[in-house]
Amino acid sequence: MALPANEGTNGEVDVLRVPNFRRLWAANGFRYSAAEVAGFALPVTALVILHAEPFAMSLIFASSRLGYLLVGLPAGVWIDRWRKKIVLIRADFVYFAAFGSIPAAYYLDLLTVPHLVTVALAVSLAGVFFEIAHSSVLPEMLPKKRVSDANARLQTSETTIRTVAPSAAGALTQTVAAPLLYCFAALCHLVSALLLKRIDLAGDVAGRARKSERNFRKEVVDGLRVLIRQPLLRLLAGQAVLNNIGAGMLLTIMPVFLLTDIGLSTLVFGVLSTLGALAGLTASLVAPRLRRRIGEIRMTLVLSALAPVAVVAAPLAAEFRDVAVVLAATAEVLIGFVAVGRAVAAAGLRARVTPAEYMGRVTAANSVITQSATPLGALAGGFVATTWSTTTALWLGVLEMCVPIFLLLTSPLRRHRTLPAEWEV
Repeated sequence: MALPANEGTNGEVDVLRVPNFRRLWAANGFRYSAAEVAGFALPVTALVILHAEPFAMSLIFASSRLGYLLVGLPAGVWIDRWRKKIVLIRADFVYFAAFGSIPAAYYLDLLTVPHLVTVALAVSLAGVFFEIAHSSVLPEMLPKKRVSDANARLQTSETTIRTVAPSAAGALTQTVAAPLLYCFAALCHLVSALLLKRIDLAGDVAGRARKSERNFRKEVVDGLRVLIRQPLLRLLAGQAVLNNIGAGMLLTIMPVFLLTDIGLSTLVFGVLSTLGALAGLTASLVAPRLRRRIGEIRMTLVLSALAPVAVVAAPLAAEFRDVAVVLAATAEVLIGFVAVGRAVAAAGLRARVTPAEYMGRVTAANSVITQSATPLGALAGGFVATTWSTTTALWLGVLEMCVPIFLLLTSPLRRHRTLPAEWEV
């Protein structure tokens, strides 16, 4: 794929000098801002405003992750047939409507937990189409070898926004009701849609084959087959499934523990999220250099193995409540560094080993398999917390995240430092 004339032809220019990517990057900035504010406002609204029980929280969280399980596989096929730009814009409008409904319901005194569950599900479904289309459109606007650089740019932007948004949202909730923060989130998605409308991709066209020439079931199976047969994709997917079950437990129960059991203020709750974001920002800055030094494969495996070590401070906070805030902050910092570092290490690997014509389907298949594990973990965490205690649920989440280590230790990929050249397409 040729870059614009003023960008050169060696593919080594900063990806932000590519106009289409620059617009996508800006749109993502607004989307990240919306996600951070909405992500902060959700547990505060549910736990502080609506006084939701732990299992109700698990239902809300699980609904926010159900999209891939419900429509992930067919979405991958559809997006390979549709114009990605249109998918991105329409998804933004769904976000706008869903987030905008929360402050409206709160103003009318109609906001309930089932409403939050419905919004979480709608956002999750929109997110499926947005994320698959987003992953599929990057290789169309940039050479494949620059996708990892583009992902690193996007990751840095996301973590930078995460350092500001939670604390700002926490400060606002001292004077503004949490449900009203969704007004900002809705406006961000409206701006994102306007920016995406300005993207111009010559290769972004709808599939031209007649329906009689397309076999829906075969296309779904083809995406799964590529995912399962490619060694790296198979390992990363299996590790992510096991990791996400434990992560689902922890992500669901930690807000319950911090806001309800410990009784943290919303301001401190936001500051803790900011600490995790600062650690993630640090990782996004140092990880590219570390990735080049030790290799993307080895770095991905090492950081994946360190994930359970990073989260162990969370249940320790439940055991030692006198220093719970310090331990919770430690957990946020370690999790932020490991999660972002691993994302940077693995950035672009899927694009390099996946044929372009299968990108949407493989992305969807991978997301269905890996992200479907998160709501299962969330429901399990809510059940355990309700039946026994939040502390028990936190420890169970950590123990479950130790399981992927055995998968990594027995993998033949442990002998590789970088991506084998014969795997690239």
